[in-house]
Amino acid sequence: MTTPDTAGTPPRNWVGRSRPAVEGAEIVTGELVYVTDRRVPGMLHAVVVRSTVPHAEIRRLDTSAATALPGVVAVLTAADVPVNALGPREVDGPVLCKTVVRQVGDAIALVAAEDAATAAAAAAMVTVDLEPLPVVDGPDAALDPASPQLHSVGNIAGRIAFASGDVEAALAGADLVLRRTVHTPAQEHLALETPGGMAIWADGKVTIWCGSQNPGLHQRKVARALDIETSAVRMIAGPVGGAFGARNDDPVPVHLAVLAHATGRPVHLHLTREEVMTAGTKRHPFTTSIDIGFDRSGQIVASQVIAVADTGPVITSGPNVLKTSAEMSTGPYRFPMASFSGTVVYSNNSNNGAFRGYGVPQVAFAVENALTEAAAELGIDPVEIRLRNVLRGGDPHSLYRHRTTDSLQVETTLRTAAAHPLWTDRQGWQAAGDGLWRRGTGLACAMKGVGMGSGTGDVARARLEIDATGAVTIWAGPNHTGQSIQTTYEQIAADALGLPIDAIEVRVGDTDFVPESGPTAASRSTYAGGGAVTRACAELRETCARLGLPLATDPAGTGEKLVELGSAAVEAEFFLPSTEDIGLIPADQLATYGPHRVYGACTQVVRVEVNIRTGELRVPDLLSVVDCGTAINPAATIGQAEGGALQGLGLAVMEEHRLVDGVPVTTNLENYLAPTIADAPHMQTVLISGHEDTGPYGAKGMSEVVVVPAPPALAAAVLDAVGVLPDRLPVTPERMLTWLEEQPCG
Repeated sequence: MTTPDTAGTPPRNWVGRSRPAVEGAEIVTGELVYVTDRRVPGMLHAVVVRSTVPHAEIRRLDTSAATALPGVVAVLTAADVPVNALGPREVDGPVLCKTVVRQVGDAIALVAAEDAATAAAAAAMVTVDLEPLPVVDGPDAALDPASPQLHSVGNIAGRIAFASGDVEAALAGADLVLRRTVHTPAQEHLALETPGGMAIWADGKVTIWCGSQNPGLHQRKVARALDIETSAVRMIAGPVGGAFGARNDDPVPVHLAVLAHATGRPVHLHLTREEVMTAGTKRHPFTTSIDIGFDRSGQIVASQVIAVADTGPVITSGPNVLKTSAEMSTGPYRFPMASFSGTVVYSNNSNNGAFRGYGVPQVAFAVENALTEAAAELGIDPVEIRLRNVLRGGDPHSLYRHRTTDSLQVETTLRTAAAHPLWTDRQGWQAAGDGLWRRGTGLACAMKGVGMGSGTGDVARARLEIDATGAVTIWAGPNHTGQSIQTTYEQIAADALGLPIDAIEVRVGDTDFVPESGPTAASRSTYAGGGAVTRACAELRETCARLGLPLATDPAGTGEKLVELGSAAVEAEFFLPSTEDIGLIPADQLATYGPHRVYGACTQVVRVEVNIRTGELRVPDLLSVVDCGTAINPAATIGQAEGGALQGLGLAVMEEHRLVDGVPVTTNLENYLAPTIADAPHMQTVLISGHEDTGPYGAKGMSEVVVVPAPPALAAAVLDAVGVLPDRLPVTPERMLTWLEEQPCG
């Protein structure tokens, strides 16, 4: 069994204690230098020239007027990029479009000038003659053989299918079969800070300060585009104002590097909110159909899920998102058999990529809606029908039949939520409503895998060094993207080494020092990075024990001796464990499906008030009950839970990136609605005590699973309030009125 080597460590002093972010004081005083804040003498300012149409042939590109403008240092086009590719495949897209654009916002040219105003003026002077081409405006068009094929491989970006039995026969014998289709929209990441940073080319090496959830991946992307060795690329993924998936394969680091390489000067680029909302990645919009059967007692007999997702013009993470959707298409439930069939297509819509939850919120909305509706149809309490079907630790997964982790506590989260006053007092609260505002309470469950999945070789690494004063520096990944993961790593290391926390300094995000540790994604940062940190600490302890050095009682003397012996540095890695029993998956296809061993879980209760005259909806209360194993830093964990719940609530009630014929119409925060503090409900978070044996001090990931239950819990609350179960997100007043007209509320 893979373990993070916390056994035999000193007593806990810091793990399980709430601790402010190590950079907290700098954040609240405004002293923290974000990557977009960096300035150096002689720095150029950059602007990206972008397509204004969703699909067109580039007939002519004239940069002469822009180049001649005083103060302009460079205007780069595709011909100026050594290897004009953002990845090894055609479907990864180019750094700069050369012959065709496939979405509004596609990058066509890069301008660098002495000041921002000149750069913007020069960008406006670049002439781009575009010949419009037919637009593939969604999955229906993409799957039409008569539509343009956006890539040489066609319009199919990926497919995945699996069945664990004869589902159709099982459904034929079910007492209740529900056949429903739900729609979930594209959603903006809306990190507070838009992408940007700075790059410098010097002595044959490019250094890029830029927000990145995957510095190693960006290092490889830059190296390919510039046709240089990865060792000649240094990514410093400094502090950023949020990410949520958008900084996984963001092209900004490549654009910065290309400009710095071409000009030989420092270059600064900072995208506007309008640029990001036009050209940045979104959550994949899905159409998900479910056929699910129950017996009279409410036990699930079988389910069949069919999903179609739109990834936009380039592949980004489309097939991998679909893989996660497949795994979670049976939700946190156990039943005899299931099937999933999914397709992700290319289109000329905005590009869609990694987003918190990674394909799970889309299918969970279908699954949880079905459980809610079945409870109503069969006259069973919504909690009880879930308890009759809930997965328990060690149970086989309903689709792949692999064994789930023993630490899975969906049932505990469900029972805890059911015992909370928000649920137990729901009828009294509902009866106390008056006038046009009808009240309802809903509940939903979710689980989400931690890490990249079985068979993928998922690994994190850490490097540790002690100096002659006894101070310890640790270089570790995954990187931070606003959640101050280095604070968590410091807490783990202080307890693992038995040292004061002030003696520990953790550094993240710099590829010259931090060993490759994979992305800040898949709820893996605490679990994977923390596992690597504990391994490194265990190696140092073992070295000290072998040499008879008293690390905990004499860190300075120990450090001095280790430096003298040349044994002051260690490096360790933590391989995320694959499932011990792969079930029905062929061994040679384990990575294709990537089932997880470790899962986090969450149950949420949502209260709503619906105005039956206007369709308006208010959410006064939201409860999250979270299974995260050991909470290393409880306050930070609660913060993650609240942020994730609000992001899920935004998807449920107001967030929707909209396009017409491939042209975005939600291009700023005036016409794209997202929750503010005024929209936030009173949130309560309960952390379930647990222990994942393979995690650092029993911890496992939770930052994605908290997004998942909010939309179906809200839908269930709407059903409770007005007798309507929404099948499309977000639940806007206009849609609510339409549903109420179809089924009038008395």
